[in-house]
Amino acid sequence: MSGTQEIVFGQNPNQTRHAFRYTDALRLRRDRVMESVLQHLQPNLPLPEPGVNNAPFIGQVTVDGIELTYHAYRLSEDLVNVGRITET
Repeated sequence: MSGTQEIVFGQNPNQTRHAFRYTDALRLRRDRVMESVLQHLQPNLPLPEPGVNNAPFIGQVTVDGIELTYHAYRLSEDLVNVGRITET
């Protein structure tokens, strides 16, 4: 297994919009959300193969005083996608 997985926030505009739709509604800057998620997620890499029911890695971060929960999915040995990011 690779020691480094690339982290993406969607692989097309629709997936990216899906990842950030809740944080956009909270008027949080995407770059600040991404930075917080990356700082929290990177020490947990590489993510293992998904378990039962394709369960995601679930993490929590705080951005501008707002607690957020994110879901990260291992897509391959080399790629992790961060999906929905919501207020906790």
